[in-house]
Amino acid sequence: MKLHIHHLTEYRYSSPVSNNSNELRLTPPVTLWQRLPFFLLRVVPSSRLRRFQDFNQNTVTYFEIEEPHQKLLIEAQSTVVTSDCYASGIPLGIPLSAFASTEWIEEIQPFFEPTTIVSIPPELWRAAVDILTDQKDAYELALAIMRYVYTTCAYVPGVTTVHTTSAEFFQTRRGVCQDFAHLMIALCRALRVPARYVSGYLYDEQRRDIRGAHSTHAWVDVWIPGTGWYGLDPTNNCRVGETYVTLAVGRDYRDVSPVKGTYFGDGGCSMRIAVHIEPR
Repeated sequence: MKLHIHHLTEYRYSSPVSNNSNELRLTPPVTLWQRLPFFLLRVVPSSRLRRFQDFNQNTVTYFEIEEPHQKLLIEAQSTVVTSDCYASGIPLGIPLSAFASTEWIEEIQPFFEPTTIVSIPPELWRAAVDILTDQKDAYELALAIMRYVYTTCAYVPGVTTVHTTSAEFFQTRRGVCQDFAHLMIALCRALRVPARYVSGYLYDEQRRDIRGAHSTHAWVDVWIPGTGWYGLDPTNNCRVGETYVTLAVGRDYRDVSPVKGTYFGDGGCSMRIAVHIEPR
């Protein structure tokens, strides 16, 4: 599928700010399942853009605006060609015991461990053990964890923040895609199943009631031994296919935030985000 994405982020400051430094993770990566024939990034006020790869191999764009300003505009346009990582089949038949061998793979090790946001209190660990009961297949276990999150949690915007931990969300079971993803990752890691957070976009051609469509979205990649990463969306209880566009991957949201920065100034700040996705 070929999709064009227009992602606009606008900040307005109540009084002039300066030394506005930002890191952007808005460049879709090129992978086995995703090509990027076109990408354009614009920042106003204009600034020199520097790019580097972070420790998760995400493309990061850095800029700093030193002069005083009261408005910041960040505009990213992408044309992405996606394909379905499940096109060659579902990775069934791999025993749970295979996960033990992956703990020695250096690039996988960070996705076994809890973080500040992906916390694993005893009650969450017990829930993970209950899900594990009678499971023998690695991918089937990942599906069972996804279904558990989807069926026990309610999608309620506005009741959590980017700082809400998996333990806090587990207590209320009310939140958005970011919270669903963090909880699924916590349950996976409690069982020593490597899982990573994915930020990106979800296109809904039929304009059905799909949570997170036509906006920034979050889901989970689970490492299946011997085959690789496979995407699962606990917010919508489905496999990740060609309607999904990846922006960045990491241990949790803090590793993949599309825009993250600091500035000098005393006034308040308002932010507006607009995402438009259409087929090409």
